[in-house]
Amino acid sequence: MNDLVILAGKQIYCDSRVVAEKFKKKHAYIIRLIEKLILDFKEIKGDLKSPLIKEKEEEYRGQKYTYYEMDKVFFTHLVMRLKGKTSFEWQGKFINAFFEMEKALIQQSNLEWQKEREQGKEIRLNLTDEIKNFIEYAVAQGSENANHYYTLITKMQYKALGLIENNEKINQEFRNTLNVMELHNLLSAEIIARKALMDGIKQSLHYKDIFQMAKINVLQFANLVLIPKKISLTSALT
Repeated sequence: MNDLVILAGKQIYCDSRVVAEKFKKKHAYIIRLIEKLILDFKEIKGDLKSPLIKEKEEEYRGQKYTYYEMDKVFFTHLVMRLKGKTSFEWQGKFINAFFEMEKALIQQSNLEWQKEREQGKEIRLNLTDEIKNFIEYAVAQGSENANHYYTLITKMQYKALGLIENNEKINQEFRNTLNVMELHNLLSAEIIARKALMDGIKQSLHYKDIFQMAKINVLQFANLVLIPKKISLTSALT
């Protein structure tokens, strides 16, 4: 039943034209029901962010016409207005198609997460080894609390990426609670931090300056990937 639904990014839709065809209704009739339902939702919710529906336009034989792509929630409300044996039969088929696509998305997401997690173990070990070198470097320069850098560098990355807000305690299972995107961003930040530590030691910088360089580089990366909630570089360094 995959021909009944469309996958766009991580969102699943069905097409009003396909609905009209399968439910044996004129597309113009389905459009009228959809537009009435849009008005109903606007009256109830004030907007149409959820459920989701997208107005589309297509040209056929020189004529432009409108069609809609709708998510499962909107589709469910729509088909409640369609009666008859055929309607009842296709309601179930469409819902099953949504369900199967959702299940496939979850499986794909789990595979991506597992792949990131396995790759992350090696990246984290490499960073930990470099932090060990950095600590030895800092001790040689007179640092008396260099061992704190294991925690400081870890929390610095988590805070920069918005994974924690302050300096709350992080348990050993914290990384396993991250989603695919959060984990991917964290692994990138760890690579950036490790490179900064390596470059700073190579340039014979003071250990405090090396830590600040790693922090700035991670924050700059975070400002790029966290577009909706940009982190202020100045405030984060204070």
